[in-house]
Amino acid sequence: MFPDPKAVKRVTSIGAGPIGGGWTAYFLSRGFEVIAYIHDEAERHKFETIVRTAWKSLTSLGLQKGASLDRLTVTNDLKCAVQDTDFIQESAPEKIEVKQELYADLGKIVPEGVVIGSSSSGLTMSDIQVNCSTPSRCIISHPFNPPYLLPLVEIVGGKKTCHEAVVWASNFYEAAGKSPLVLKKEIPGFIATRLQ
Repeated sequence: MFPDPKAVKRVTSIGAGPIGGGWTAYFLSRGFEVIAYIHDEAERHKFETIVRTAWKSLTSLGLQKGASLDRLTVTNDLKCAVQDTDFIQESAPEKIEVKQELYADLGKIVPEGVVIGSSSSGLTMSDIQVNCSTPSRCIISHPFNPPYLLPLVEIVGGKKTCHEAVVWASNFYEAAGKSPLVLKKEIPGFIATRLQ
């Protein structure tokens, strides 16, 4: 159902804030092509500043083969952003109505077999995926902040998430240089947020 997690080449990053920008910079530093979706063109300057700031730290830590800021495309067309992607990292605002509307749209336009991971720090995937027509591939992939520096990522599915999507995500993040922590069940705030 899902492609080889080690064969991912293109990642879509959704969100123009510190988490979305941090993930974008991280994936670029690992040699991925990144299509970044920002909701409004007015967010572009702030987003690009976050990416450039993170890039300085990532460069000093060492970039992977193929890593380049030139592999970044920024768009405010969601359909274009997800069109030939291998994975989606969603970091939209932490508002349940925003997430639910976004996942309703993603369920219709994201190619089959593409896992969608949410960076949500407090909302559960069971609540987020309620209006999504393809909820089985939707997971929480909550990073420790900032995502471009700290390696841990908490992974957990919702009530309608299939086990294979959780396993795939864990394997993908590991291949991408992260240290995934797979949770057995959803809890409000997850572990990292409670510790921080």
